[in-house]
Amino acid sequence: MRTGALTMTEQQNFLDRPFTLKQGLAWLWMVLTILLLGAHFYRAGEYGITACVGGVLLFLCSRSAWKRHAVALFLLWGMLEWFHSAYFLAVIRHHMGLPWLRSVTILSVVAIITGLAAAHANKTASRIAEGRDEPNSYFQGIVFISIFLFLFFLRQVDNLYFLLLERFFPLLGSVQIFLASWYGAFFAGKLIDPKQSRKARRRVWIIFGCFFFAQFFLGLLGLDKMLLTGKLHVPVPAFIIYGPIFRGSFSMMPVIVLVSTVLVGAAWCSMLCYFGPFEVFSSNRKPVQPLPAFLRWALKYGRLTVLTSGVLITLGLRQVGIELATAVAVSIAYATASLIIMAFVSRKYGGMLHCTTACPMGLLVNLLGKLSPWRLRVEPDRCDNCGACEKICLYRAITPESRKAGKALLRCSLCRDCVSVCGKKALYIGCPGLSPDISWKMFTGLLVVVHAVFLAVAMV
Repeated sequence: MRTGALTMTEQQNFLDRPFTLKQGLAWLWMVLTILLLGAHFYRAGEYGITACVGGVLLFLCSRSAWKRHAVALFLLWGMLEWFHSAYFLAVIRHHMGLPWLRSVTILSVVAIITGLAAAHANKTASRIAEGRDEPNSYFQGIVFISIFLFLFFLRQVDNLYFLLLERFFPLLGSVQIFLASWYGAFFAGKLIDPKQSRKARRRVWIIFGCFFFAQFFLGLLGLDKMLLTGKLHVPVPAFIIYGPIFRGSFSMMPVIVLVSTVLVGAAWCSMLCYFGPFEVFSSNRKPVQPLPAFLRWALKYGRLTVLTSGVLITLGLRQVGIELATAVAVSIAYATASLIIMAFVSRKYGGMLHCTTACPMGLLVNLLGKLSPWRLRVEPDRCDNCGACEKICLYRAITPESRKAGKALLRCSLCRDCVSVCGKKALYIGCPGLSPDISWKMFTGLLVVVHAVFLAVAMV
């Protein structure tokens, strides 16, 4: 049995194979099942999903293995949809006293044919993956369908227009779902590769930050549809804490942060925070530098000090009943101070110094991350003490002492940059009961899904 990657000659021979009549008939079979699904959703009034069928057909025409896997998983979902429709039709016609067996039999046969098409698409995708040397294609396909289904069902159960496109064109929300799924699957292929993950993570994080603040500034210009609730909020992470305290009312953002940190741990700070990308852009100019004494103190106690004082100040401002304009001015002053730290201090010494010394959300996320099973682990026996992980860690979460202890410090954001530079594979993302490889794939996939969902429903 073959175990290694194909040679360049073998890959070229695979790509140059002629398109046979059998392959053509199989391709036509899959096209017809996809079109039939599109007709089903069109009849049900799901025009957005009907439009997505066009994207699935384009995937079927692609020579990319992960897109073929996505087609297979889409057809598998379609099979379940046909069975669900058959069950629903049987219940309705039974209650109406009408014959139902023939209709249910027809829909069940269509479901089985769709399932067989899914199996064939998956088999074809596996052959393409082997021929093109795409070992993570199935992983990308799973990420695609996970994002698609999550956003699809979220859209079904909530009355709010979560999706940006849907706020302007109510029938096209599913198109944005498809685009978000493609985006997530594409970057999942980059993030799953340790050699590419560092650069890819920073790119998707910057995209996230720019997209979020583009909505914010358009909201400032008066485009209320760019805002989920139609009301403008100060987009500073710290005010996820301070805002509800000042208003004395419930807010969804703390719940969202709690749920995301349970799912992906402290990675909220390295790929889901909308402020962080700008500090990455600023601090990435030079390697991490030694810190003076006051910043070393701030690394230990700064965030706790800011959190405590911020809560006390917020309670005090609420108690005295200050006007909203004054509260906004205080918020702007805080945001300005944060940007100054990013622009000058982080730029001078390198690393995420605002996140690790002054951001109270960073501290809470690190603590809440303990509820998550994901941890950065170090194998001391494999480590040769080269120090590459310390030099590249923007959060200064790895020290010689922590390496010996087999873990990172509390400040670790699970960014995985250190994993990408370790030549001995001494660092990995660990989860109880899972091997390092499985943990890496599961964590990366979950993180990409959460990131893509957040991007799709980005709001201020």
